Amino acid sequence: METSRSQRWRERRALWTDDETVIDPRAYSVDLIAHDVASTFISAHHYLPNYPAAQVAVGLFGPRGTLAGVAVFARPAVDAVITAHTGFTDPAKGTVLARLLLLDGVPQNGESFFVARAFDVLRRERPAVEAVVSYSDPQAGHIGRVYAALSGAHRGVTKPRIVLRLNGTTVSGRTLSKIRTGERGAAGGVDQLVRLGAPRPRPHETPAAWLARLQRERVLLRHRQDGLYAYCFELTRNARREGRDLPRLPYPKVLPRPHPMLPIFSGAPAEIDKGIAA
Repeated sequence: METSRSQRWRERRALWTDDETVIDPRAYSVDLIAHDVASTFISAHHYLPNYPAAQVAVGLFGPRGTLAGVAVFARPAVDAVITAHTGFTDPAKGTVLARLLLLDGVPQNGESFFVARAFDVLRRERPAVEAVVSYSDPQAGHIGRVYAALSGAHRGVTKPRIVLRLNGTTVSGRTLSKIRTGERGAAGGVDQLVRLGAPRPRPHETPAAWLARLQRERVLLRHRQDGLYAYCFELTRNARREGRDLPRLPYPKVLPRPHPMLPIFSGAPAEIDKGIAA
């Protein structure tokens, strides 16, 4: 679906803003928030309830000081996400906008207001970060209008890939990796899959065997994820210099599949879909 209206979320249901209103900057504020606050908000409202490998969480506060939106900047699943789209060889100089969520009470154009100020908070908290990568999913009608409004560089389209889904929700590859290897966060990953409808591991069943069983029993289903539109926000003069040889393409229109004339990047996207008609 293509629309000029901004998508919002409340209690994990998609809603749409009224085209007649725009945000009053005097009525909203933006600041750093704790990860537990951001995680609770996302779990309650976003259709992807799991919390990413966050670095910085930023909140949008409404007229009564209540939390009305969250942006989470996170480490990507692989370093190539940063190096492919920013031009930096040091992945620590970039981050991923892994979650962006505004409630339905936030007026039209709230995303651009919020994200611009969230970048300021990110730079204040992590001055080493000079670029932000984000994606839009054309299959969901998300093509990057918000990113165009903020002059993000459209890099092209990521390669299609196979993901695993549980009851219609894509499970992060990073979550699956944590479960298989038993690293920190594995228990939370198991809990996430159980909340989505998976049975708990059997006594003495290894995590890898459990995931394999979920696939055999078609609890976890393979799904072909078409390419996502990739964007990069170059926040410093140095970032613009590093990215000068990378594509800066015209902003796309909705396509059922990535256009064959757009560059295809090997940098695997993090499992992120902001849930906005960007």
